[in-house]
Amino acid sequence: MKATWGDSDKRKFHVGIRAGNYNMYLGAQMMKPNWGVGLIDGFEGMEGNGPVSGTPVPHRIAIASTDFLAADRVGLACMEIDAGWPGYLNYAYEGGLGQYDLAKIDVVGAKIADVQRKYRLHADVDRMLEWRGPMQDCRPTWAATGVRRKRICRLITLEAGPPAKA
Repeated sequence: MKATWGDSDKRKFHVGIRAGNYNMYLGAQMMKPNWGVGLIDGFEGMEGNGPVSGTPVPHRIAIASTDFLAADRVGLACMEIDAGWPGYLNYAYEGGLGQYDLAKIDVVGAKIADVQRKYRLHADVDRMLEWRGPMQDCRPTWAATGVRRKRICRLITLEAGPPAKA
């Protein structure tokens, strides 16, 4: 029997919702010098409990941009998904990796309103949105005396290559 996303210890290994979103942002930050064009193949999308148990959506769109963040933002608008929800995209915008303000993105071709389609969200969407709340992945490191030092977080960062040999 296959474990569902909520029943697995995989989430513990992947450092939690907030750190996982932040790690995707860090990866994007490192890869930015190599970007050329962002292309989203929306011929067939997926709604619901993807990426494994979702339902195909025959959307029949494609999005291309030299700004990957702008492409993703337009894609969210086409699926009628709140742009404030994907953590890694919000971190990328705050980090200056691209344009996320739809009013500042020049959409050429079909109008978003003409291709919009409301996608059904994952059943576990509330848990996925925990990246926006208080930091749960960190534990305080202060002593019982109440003297606060700093918080320690488990955060996996991506290296440019394999670790150097000792």
